[in-house]
Amino acid sequence: MDKNRKILLMDILQGAVVIFLVGWLCYRNLIASLAGMVVLPIFIRFKAKKRVNQRQTRLWKEFKDVTAMMYSSTAAGGTLEKALRDVRKDMLVSAGRYQVLLPEFEKICIQLDRNISVETVLNDFADRCNDKDILYFVKILNIARKSGGALSDIIRHTSDTMNLRMEINSEIDTLLAGKKGEWKVMLIVPPAILIYMNLCSADYMSVLYTTLTGRILMTAALVLYGIAMLIGYKILDIQV
Repeated sequence: MDKNRKILLMDILQGAVVIFLVGWLCYRNLIASLAGMVVLPIFIRFKAKKRVNQRQTRLWKEFKDVTAMMYSSTAAGGTLEKALRDVRKDMLVSAGRYQVLLPEFEKICIQLDRNISVETVLNDFADRCNDKDILYFVKILNIARKSGGALSDIIRHTSDTMNLRMEINSEIDTLLAGKKGEWKVMLIVPPAILIYMNLCSADYMSVLYTTLTGRILMTAALVLYGIAMLIGYKILDIQV
């Protein structure tokens, strides 16, 4: 079983457990809990998107180091092809730090060994990364290489721009850290209160599970909870 399939199965299992528990907590009914599985695809897409965002963040951090390595090589008079090979060598020294881009530069070096043009290699790399900034960087490199532009200056400018962007994102994360903590606590409080009330005042809470009005109120509360969770996530998801 490949890695992607394992991740998908784990997402399905985790989502099914969470949805079933939420359904049972809100309705205390097996059929209603199972019916909630209709939102499982939404949960899976959310988890996939979160992993993509985490990968893109790590990609940017690693690519910042890559531009610094490429600048060192080109500033010393090396060609773009040599710079790409030097980046791979530098990455191998601390391979655990470059989990996203080291495999990519392994592919780049293999393609270069097969006498594939640098332009084609870089375009393939940009397509695999699926990042518009890296795509623009590759296009500028290819144009500068054809026109005889100063590669080292272009790479240095790119590195400076990426550093500035990462510093801004880091400052935003620092400013929002407290708010994100409050948001997570607020997500925990409603189900925690519901669990507490069911444990301490089961007879008082039974009206919510045995009457039509109670179930309608519980459904409305669940919908509002989901909307509030989504709005909070969107507000706190700020990237430059």
